[in-house]
Amino acid sequence: MSAEGCVNRQQELRQLEDALQLLRQDPRQDPAAQRLPVITLCGLVGIGKTTLLRQVEQRAQALGLPVLWRNLPTPEPAGAGAGAAILAQLQPALETCLHEQGRAVLLLDDVDPANPSQLQQLSALLQTPGGQAPLLVIVTAGRPLSWSWERVLLPQPLQVLELGPLDPASSALLLERHAPALSPEARALALTWADGYPLALVVLADALRDGTLDPRQPAARARLLEQLTGRVLRQGVLGALPPEERPVAETLLRLLAVPRRFTAMLLQDLIEQFAPALTQEHPFAYFFLPQRLSARTSTLRWQFGHAGYVVVEPVRHLLQVLWREQDPDRWQDIQRWLAAFWSQRARQGRESERVGALLEWSLQRLQLAAPAARAQESQALLAELAAWPWRDPGERQQALALLGQDQELLTTLGEQAAAWQAALRALALQPPPS
Repeated sequence: MSAEGCVNRQQELRQLEDALQLLRQDPRQDPAAQRLPVITLCGLVGIGKTTLLRQVEQRAQALGLPVLWRNLPTPEPAGAGAGAAILAQLQPALETCLHEQGRAVLLLDDVDPANPSQLQQLSALLQTPGGQAPLLVIVTAGRPLSWSWERVLLPQPLQVLELGPLDPASSALLLERHAPALSPEARALALTWADGYPLALVVLADALRDGTLDPRQPAARARLLEQLTGRVLRQGVLGALPPEERPVAETLLRLLAVPRRFTAMLLQDLIEQFAPALTQEHPFAYFFLPQRLSARTSTLRWQFGHAGYVVVEPVRHLLQVLWREQDPDRWQDIQRWLAAFWSQRARQGRESERVGALLEWSLQRLQLAAPAARAQESQALLAELAAWPWRDPGERQQALALLGQDQELLTTLGEQAAAWQAALRALALQPPPS
């Protein structure tokens, strides 16, 4: 499958090509052709799902495979049922295609995993009468289907391809396609601010293309930030929300992008300290805030490795850019507060959370320091770790290992990362403080 029009999606293209080739096989000779997967291309708005789906359409047509494509409405008004109606109206055409062509590729753009009526109709489509004709279904969605809907769609196998940010080389290629004559300063700013987010790259390319905005000038930077806030954050990431709900969701999302991870307890403390207007009447309500925001915007994930929710990349990076550029003092206030929060839990928290809290506290310490001062700050932090009141040798060993492996911490240290790791290894060989 050609990658023209797509960048940094070679792995996904290969998997999709394999599915198309399997669809071409005679199911009587290859039983695998009878159980083609339902493939979900999931990820943030503007991450490249529809672009990849168009590549599938072009490749399927080149292979002589019949293709049916439908766009579902996003956002869909509550209770409207427009998406389910589109899927219901599609069923006769799909049945005819399967009978006449003997196979079909069904492409559905913007399926809503939180819309039961859409998912029920999708389940009905998968059971469309067509004899033994094989059907390949590829959908795009903000996030994977829930486990309950996976059970409904069985025995059809499910395959999830989650699209993340572009790598640096692919980001540069996409920027070059949209704005080939940028100045070095504009090019560097666009790549740094977007951090692999295709939608943000295109917005910045559009704004910088004619050369009238000089990113070295504060007024020009302010206009670029307005473009990112309006087109990427409010119309894009939060675009599925009703307009009246977007300001609250934006406030909450900006706040949650500051910590690397958060739990309901941290969320409650952050809101009460820095966004008191969002304070909930009952503490239990804080458990549902991340779930609701995730269902409506696909911006949050629960990460078992970090034992907390995270704002997904590259949205978190974009929000941090907005913080640092628009309100650096407030950004520093929240960072300092987080450092104190994690420090307390590293020393006094439950046994199960102390090591993770120590890691977060160390990261906050280093990120608070100016880049030129991080070498000195890392030495001060190492001295504190050497005298840390460990509960037992196992806790000490686990903590030092994590501090030497955490990628965000190592990226923060930059050129000092190797020296940091060597110092941690040396510290691990020393006897713990008595």
